[in-house]
Amino acid sequence: MNETANPNDGVDEVELDREKYFVNIALKNDLVTMEQVREAREIQLKIEGLGVKPKDLGEILLEKGHIAEDDYLRIQTKINTLRSAVRISGYKLLEKLGQGSMGTVYKAHQVSLDRVVAVKILAPFLQQNKKFVTRFVREAKVLARLNHANIVQCIDVGVSNGQYYLAMEFCDGPTVLDLIRRGGAMDEARAVRVILQMAQALEHAYDHSILHRDIKPDNIMIVHGGIAKLCDLGLVKDLEGSGDSTDAGNTMGTPNYISPEQARGDDLVDARSDIYSLGASFYHMVTGCTPFDATNPAVVMVSHINEMPPNPRQRKSDLERETERIIQKMMRKNPNDRFQNPQELIADLEKLLAKLSGVSGRVVVKTRKRKRR
Repeated sequence: MNETANPNDGVDEVELDREKYFVNIALKNDLVTMEQVREAREIQLKIEGLGVKPKDLGEILLEKGHIAEDDYLRIQTKINTLRSAVRISGYKLLEKLGQGSMGTVYKAHQVSLDRVVAVKILAPFLQQNKKFVTRFVREAKVLARLNHANIVQCIDVGVSNGQYYLAMEFCDGPTVLDLIRRGGAMDEARAVRVILQMAQALEHAYDHSILHRDIKPDNIMIVHGGIAKLCDLGLVKDLEGSGDSTDAGNTMGTPNYISPEQARGDDLVDARSDIYSLGASFYHMVTGCTPFDATNPAVVMVSHINEMPPNPRQRKSDLERETERIIQKMMRKNPNDRFQNPQELIADLEKLLAKLSGVSGRVVVKTRKRKRR
């Protein structure tokens, strides 16, 4: 792990696009209009055309009287705070991609290798919490052990200027949840291809004694070429390690996709728990609905423990019966009634995909031979 860098030893300044942040904040708070922004941009371009370095958009908006001076100064102060608060040695943070319970993810430029990456920074209020720091560092160490086309690759982990960070492969594409929100239920064959790739990712992870414990559509990204990537291993569990005593008895996972054993807070879970969550995700993908519709997370979790969701074909009548069978088997309440490992699931998904694709014979998918336990 890298040590905290001295501000004077070559640390790169965080590169935030001041104009972009200024305009986004001003528009979001209805301090300016898009028409006023366009007008300021036209003035800027005319000045550039004269060979003179123009003022930034914020200054032009202020001079034109489109934004009040107090609002202008407040936005500049906020941007300066962002610049001073987020500085990671060797990386230039370009834009914020998202924020979760454990931290914020930025698109960044890795200076040493001249490439775009994603950098996840632990939330400030967790920096002093030993439990969360340990969990954050564990995520990086776990990711570093995995090398698979369908799993987001870990690049670097460290501490810089007091900030714990994790650098990862940058994936430029929508999540499966994005696709569902945009278009509803996914094409059945496409959904099967995604689930097959996720099963292969889980097989690789399980070969390295790793459980994900938060499989859901929002943690599956689709990148160029239709490749699915499993991301956000923030709740991973190392089956070969000493374990994390802080996890004992805690409920981990996302209510809409959580396995019954995780919902109960069972101490012992295995690959079959991830298979259940992948099944719940599969259900959502092909029906456009989560398995249980209750808005109260506690009610949803109780439903996962005690009930089977409506048959997928009740919600999407044109589904293949084999798709329905596979989903139902993945989501059996008793782990002993599910697929017992990812490889069993892969075999059935390959056959289903061959049928949906109109291919005779078995779909050939390269997978690692699963370790015997």
